[in-house]
Amino acid sequence: MNNIDIVNVDNGNVTLGESCSIGRDVQIIFIGKGSVTIADYVTLGDNVKMIIEGGHVSIGDWSTLHNDTKVFSKAGVTIGEHCWFGQNTVIDGTGGITIENGVRVGMFSQLWTHVAAGEQIEGCTLFAETPTHIESDVWLVGTCTVGSGVRIGRRTVALAGSNIIKSCPPQSVLAGMPAKPKDGVSFYRDVSLEEKFVMLEGWLRAAPFADGAVIVTNHADGVVTVTLDGSSRIFFYRDADRFEKHVADDKSDTSCCIETKRYVKTFSSAERRVLKYLSGNKARFFAHDNISVQ
Repeated sequence: MNNIDIVNVDNGNVTLGESCSIGRDVQIIFIGKGSVTIADYVTLGDNVKMIIEGGHVSIGDWSTLHNDTKVFSKAGVTIGEHCWFGQNTVIDGTGGITIENGVRVGMFSQLWTHVAAGEQIEGCTLFAETPTHIESDVWLVGTCTVGSGVRIGRRTVALAGSNIIKSCPPQSVLAGMPAKPKDGVSFYRDVSLEEKFVMLEGWLRAAPFADGAVIVTNHADGVVTVTLDGSSRIFFYRDADRFEKHVADDKSDTSCCIETKRYVKTFSSAERRVLKYLSGNKARFFAHDNISVQ
């Protein structure tokens, strides 16, 4: 399947979405019953390996697992949209792991859901399989370790080398071994909807594809239209009500909403190029519920 080596396929099934990029020597190994769903625009780097003992593994749109990332599933692994994992990351779903949208994990990090050491028959009590949950837009800078049973709040930033063994509230800044919150530090500021609209328009006009594109801004209606290759269009609406009205009337072109961060998927060339350009660390748009055009 598109360069993926599936071992013991009788034990499970694999579903691969549209416009995915699959590197060399990618393996999915079923040693028990399970399943894997890889959504659209997903990137799997060279030597990515998934070992499925059980449960379901799902990877959302636009997510990237870089070279040599390892995924283990027993209770299940859920990875949202626009997630990014640096090379040699370990994602352990023995006890079940949920990773929400927009999570970024630096290279050589480890996300655990179980602990096991000595023999239980000899009385060792260091044995547990506990779910781990990482909320949206968390950034683990690199070489971070997340212990089993931890819940990391939305927009938390863990500095390089953090060893996270306790749950933390949203927008924490963590550092150390074990990681502790750094009081009075935040990496987010409030941004108005109009500021977001202006920023987005500026990025589009400065994009690598801008010289060959037609970019039109209607400030009164709060919409920017980008046309590539003479016909492939993508619309960016500032306000949710105008976006919803447009979607109700016309689903032929990709349409995005700045207010809700949702978009209608059409797999057009403009969609692939423009949303990929924005998704690094500018703006990420997520598939609009129940609205998709093949």
